[in-house]
Amino acid sequence: MILTTSLRLPDELVGPLMNLTALGLKLQEQVLGTYWSPEGLEAVASSSGKAWKLLDTELSRPQDVYIPSRVWRCILESAGRLLRSMAERKRIFELLLPLFNGKARDAAKELYDLLKKDGEGEKFGYLFNVAEAMASFYAEHERLPQDFFELQKKPAPKKFTLTVSADDGPERGQVMKYECDGRVLRGRVKLPTCPEPKKEEDWQWFSFEVRLPEELKEKLAQGGKLHAPDLRLKAKPSGKLVALLDVKVEVPEKAPSGERDRALGLDWGQRKLVTGTVVSREGQLTPPFFVFWQALKAKLFRIRQQISRLQEMRDRFERKSPEWKKYNRMIASAWQKYHRIQHQLAHQVSSLLVLLAKAFDCRYIFVEWLLTLRGKKGRPKDLNWWVTTTVRGLLFRLLRYKARLLGIKVVPVPPGGTSTVCPRCLKEGKHVKSPSEPEEKDSGSWFFCPSCGYSADRDYVGSLNVGRFGSRLKRPLSYRVGGAAQPFPSQGASREEAMTLTTLGYIGSVFLANLTTLIRLLCSGVLPSIT
Repeated sequence: MILTTSLRLPDELVGPLMNLTALGLKLQEQVLGTYWSPEGLEAVASSSGKAWKLLDTELSRPQDVYIPSRVWRCILESAGRLLRSMAERKRIFELLLPLFNGKARDAAKELYDLLKKDGEGEKFGYLFNVAEAMASFYAEHERLPQDFFELQKKPAPKKFTLTVSADDGPERGQVMKYECDGRVLRGRVKLPTCPEPKKEEDWQWFSFEVRLPEELKEKLAQGGKLHAPDLRLKAKPSGKLVALLDVKVEVPEKAPSGERDRALGLDWGQRKLVTGTVVSREGQLTPPFFVFWQALKAKLFRIRQQISRLQEMRDRFERKSPEWKKYNRMIASAWQKYHRIQHQLAHQVSSLLVLLAKAFDCRYIFVEWLLTLRGKKGRPKDLNWWVTTTVRGLLFRLLRYKARLLGIKVVPVPPGGTSTVCPRCLKEGKHVKSPSEPEEKDSGSWFFCPSCGYSADRDYVGSLNVGRFGSRLKRPLSYRVGGAAQPFPSQGASREEAMTLTTLGYIGSVFLANLTTLIRLLCSGVLPSIT
């Protein structure tokens, strides 16, 4: 497993790196234009090994600028990786096309099952992303795209990352030389002194020395191995550019932990951030765990609205004027606050969910795939949708990363039917406003099964079915506590029957039968390993 940590380089490198970025974007665009065809993507996809080796045999270095050979190879490698990503999207598109019937969800689920049978379950990212793009095209044009190139326009990257994996290694590198003593990373990197270098003298070596953060030192001390880093620019919310070195460390894969058939099922809620329940092949093992985030969601929403208002006010003034700069600083400050809250929320909730899985000895965390796939009529991406989706996307990525550090596997479950199937009898249920108001309502937060009378919170039902679908259980879930089957709880949203967790990890109330969970969550052997 390769973990990446971004280290800030001295500000003296920002100017030369800006020159390299401008040059890299220009050359990358030329490479993409050359290979942006069915034949070009096929050639890149079918080649093995590093991408630059194919491109270097077919493309010549530009004559209007001077580029050292190894820098040229690194630029080709960056462009080749993007082309391979597009080639994989094209392959998924062509597999989805005959399955698509106007509903992205149905086609995606069918292809997902086929890919899992072929051992390609990890392709879910491409799968659901392409399926949603096809559904959007279908909703707009009322037909399917004729080919992949009608669906996907040629990428036009605005950011550039230089990977030095095509160089000659840390000691003999002609683009970057570096060494690490476990505490400090020292090195030199060759960068252009002008945007369009014409001769060899326009390239110079720049030195850097950065201290490693504690978590990176810990990984190296445990036997982690440094891999070729990436070099890039990043714009801070204030607009200031900083130079970053993405240091990659390969750490040994953790052996799978937990009971083989035990999992934490997670459902993204309508009014809650996430709801989780522990299940196994024996049945449901815990009451639900609710993570609420109304207060922080409202705060993020207000900040995002404030940013929109400030942008409107800023745009009334001439660009770069004193008034324009004043509002631009206010916008940068608001964005900084927004991202700080967003990242703090995602970090703490992901840590909490991993701790719950560890506390109950789960080997898997099954998560409903977070993209809301569009149907025939499409779905507007309003501000509420945007705020919610970006937070959940970050949370999912952190959850997967932290779970791997403990030997727990995060597996996405295709959406659809998780909150409409009764987990007790497997018959179709309906959504209602509340237990006392049984009239059916699509947006209702309560689930009711007419067949067996089971009634519970909609998101609670969703977490049970996510766990059941992920475990491939085709039978109803019984409710077991302490090894014995108990009456199935039907008041899933009540605070007497659930562990209710507000955002940032504050515990509001605890279901009596799970007080020991608090002790497990404070286990010193678990906490340090995922922070």
